[in-house]
Amino acid sequence: MDTEGAVETAGAPRPEPFALVPEPEPTGHPDVDAALERLRELPERPTGTHPDLYDGIHQRLQEALAQIDRQDAGS
Repeated sequence: MDTEGAVETAGAPRPEPFALVPEPEPTGHPDVDAALERLRELPERPTGTHPDLYDGIHQRLQEALAQIDRQDAGS
């Protein structure tokens, strides 16, 4: 039995089980702020659903950036 490895992990700090999600900083862009606001859902959701939430946020941010690019191209 490897007792040396067990000693190393016994002294390691353990992360908090549900670390608080930091407050998103407002960006001033409503679509971006709405996407980032969804991060608040993480603590209430099972870990297995986090990838879907992140994917949805990523998609919304991509759409917001594409809209900004279209607006800039039209000016």
